[in-house]
Amino acid sequence: MKNCSNFANNIVISIIISFISITYVYGQVPIENDSIIDSEDFDIIDMESTLIEEKKDATSWVSDMFSAMRLGIQYGFTYKVEKPDKIMNNRLSFRLEYSKSFMDYLSLHIDTKMFTFLKNDHRIRDNKDIAFEGRTREAYLQTSFNETSIKAGIQIVVWGESDYAIVTNEIGRLDYREPLSLNMDDLRIGQPMITVDQYSSLGYWSAFFVPYPEFNEQPRKGTGYYYNPFDGRVEYLKEKQKGNFFEYGLRWRKTYGKSDVSIMAASLIDNQYALRMVTPDLIAKSKQRFFMAGITLNRAISNLLVRGEVALKSRKAYNDASFQIVKKNALDASLGVDYSPNSTFTLSMEAVNYHIMDWSDQIQGMPRNNYTFLMALSKQLMKNDLSFSWASMYNGPYTNFFNVLSASYNWNDHITLNFDALIPIVDDNRSGFYPYRNQKQIAFRVLYQL
Repeated sequence: MKNCSNFANNIVISIIISFISITYVYGQVPIENDSIIDSEDFDIIDMESTLIEEKKDATSWVSDMFSAMRLGIQYGFTYKVEKPDKIMNNRLSFRLEYSKSFMDYLSLHIDTKMFTFLKNDHRIRDNKDIAFEGRTREAYLQTSFNETSIKAGIQIVVWGESDYAIVTNEIGRLDYREPLSLNMDDLRIGQPMITVDQYSSLGYWSAFFVPYPEFNEQPRKGTGYYYNPFDGRVEYLKEKQKGNFFEYGLRWRKTYGKSDVSIMAASLIDNQYALRMVTPDLIAKSKQRFFMAGITLNRAISNLLVRGEVALKSRKAYNDASFQIVKKNALDASLGVDYSPNSTFTLSMEAVNYHIMDWSDQIQGMPRNNYTFLMALSKQLMKNDLSFSWASMYNGPYTNFFNVLSASYNWNDHITLNFDALIPIVDDNRSGFYPYRNQKQIAFRVLYQL
């Protein structure tokens, strides 16, 4: 946040300096063409020429800076319509996107947001009327030479093909403080890392290194989605652990006509802390490493796009009946189809299964197979200015349904209006969605982009 503040201050100072320079140039007294020019007049002409050039340089610099910048201001309002009804979201967000190249081989990319939570927003705690929070999605430097690209800084790495499920895309952490969102792009949070991309005739290689992995964000105590399975009867502590906890991985990808395939392997720290009961009143949280090997495949067939992915995850952490950690291998897979008969209509279907190998009934809270079926429709109208979408998700064996109806309208080149209706249907108290069973909501957002 301090860096963002310094960046904003530098922008303001630059604008003021440019304004002063422009005002100073326009304040010069013009020279009459029919006057006799002496040596002092040459000095005046040289000074004016210099000031005009400085003016051009200053205005050009400011113009280049703003052309590389994109600003967005969004207001969002969400109302829980199921009793007890109440406001859930009442907030402003300010988004800055900046992308600029320097010296032909270096570029800077920034994507950051500042949130202002207004009265009654569920993220406000301690009975305050307003709260602020910032989140940087990406902020990295990139250099490229020949067929190699290197990035260093806060990044998001997406390896998977699914729009909704996490199969091979285990690298990035997610923000579950808004748990009813199905938009994976909104859920993803960047973290500091180094990535290297190499393009060659043999395929596209990408590698990453995360020196200090971070974890998923969960609803915090005092917010609208906070849920404590122990009803506040236990305390949590982080275990002191020795060893290294960095992450690294490598992926190879190759395109063959209308198909592409990728193979990947990575050593990762689970994005969720593993929990272990120390005493009935104390739960320890620890970092747990696992290894992943996966493959993804895309194939375009006429108006169909078939996509799938499979991942073997070795030594993932689960809990047994005594709430101690047990390690099991997992095999996760997804298969999806997108059908687009024209440029304005898309039908998507996807099936996902999370399978625990060597499962026994001693494992608590996780079934042998956790499966999801999803169907989504999207339609664009009025020269693509108006769009409607419907997504319906079924999850088992602990049955729940989650439905989202969305509409978006581009009012003009700068203003976009959005409407969402969220309808969770949950009866089984073993379902992960059970805490949100009474969260039927309607949401409205207006976005203004410069």
